[in-house]
Amino acid sequence: MTYRLPGDSSAGRTDDELKQDIARASRTIQDLIGVYPRYMKLHESGLKDARVLNLIKSMGYTLVGFNMDEYDYKYNTAATAGQIAEIYNTMFTKQMDAFGRKASYIVSGYDIPSTGAAAALPKVINTIQAHEYDMVRLDGCTNDKTPYKKDPILNNGYIGDAKSFGAAEYKHGQKVVANNPTQGSSKNANTAPAAGVNDNLTPTSGKITEGGDVKKSSSSRLTSAVSVVAMLPALICVYLL
Repeated sequence: MTYRLPGDSSAGRTDDELKQDIARASRTIQDLIGVYPRYMKLHESGLKDARVLNLIKSMGYTLVGFNMDEYDYKYNTAATAGQIAEIYNTMFTKQMDAFGRKASYIVSGYDIPSTGAAAALPKVINTIQAHEYDMVRLDGCTNDKTPYKKDPILNNGYIGDAKSFGAAEYKHGQKVVANNPTQGSSKNANTAPAAGVNDNLTPTSGKITEGGDVKKSSSSRLTSAVSVVAMLPALICVYLL
């Protein structure tokens, strides 16, 4: 989940008040998915609040960062959302041209109406597929079988569910999305897909083997991850906030 301090500052608030506000955000996620999130990204306000960082860690949350900005808050209309996929394409291409191998990325995106994330998603998925990366959940990247907190405030342990890494319903990878000419562009525009995107690609995702390990395909892994593993080779980390 993402969390933003009221007023972008902890000044004038007690630790208990801050904990209750963090728990409120966590309960909102729990209302939607049935479990309390373990991973948290702080809203980028340009301010570093050591008190809040230490408080979050003491509550048992794992802080998450990112190293690739998809600018969905900038390209926030149907007419401009197609530029988001081009950011992925440009990043992947420059990395391969410069170093001859894939890199690791953490990408954050927003699923709220004021951004272009939803409109851009089909082209983004197809661009990821074209460059042979594999989208993986955050717990799949870190091999975390217990990616949820037992309690939104107390630091009293973690749990998994049927969809957690290593569980029977855990999945990763992506399928090519049928191209919609109006998706991510203006209704009357005749916009070609970003370079390197092939809407007829066959999906190639990894499979879960016995014991919960990920058996990788020939593609690289596109995954949601905490910042400490962001630099592992051929990983891309994506999460919606």
